[in-house]
Amino acid sequence: MKRRASKAELLFAAVVVAVAGFAVAHAAGAANPSGHAVATIARDGVAIETIDLDAVKNPYTLRLEDERGVNMVAVEPGRIRVAEADCPDEVCVHTGWIDGPATPIACVPHGLTVTVAREGG
Repeated sequence: MKRRASKAELLFAAVVVAVAGFAVAHAAGAANPSGHAVATIARDGVAIETIDLDAVKNPYTLRLEDERGVNMVAVEPGRIRVAEADCPDEVCVHTGWIDGPATPIACVPHGLTVTVAREGG
């Protein structure tokens, strides 16, 4: 039996598509390749962490947890990824490292997105 997506899941998917569209448009036109790589971690479209990836000196991990589950986000100089998640399909984990706006990371069951933009320069 197939499960139908809930309204919250559909809304989150729409937000992910919008963020991805913005990232692609930003990369195609207004991207500043000489700027700082700045990662934004958001839950349900609300930023919860902003990290200047170029300012990171030592790798570290963030544990992000709410009633929906846990995501472990690994941060290294110039890049970021979801290293672990307790969601059923782990698409966010399989996305791997990102360092620019071309590929956002999304964990739909947990409402989590990770995006990278180039700022300043």
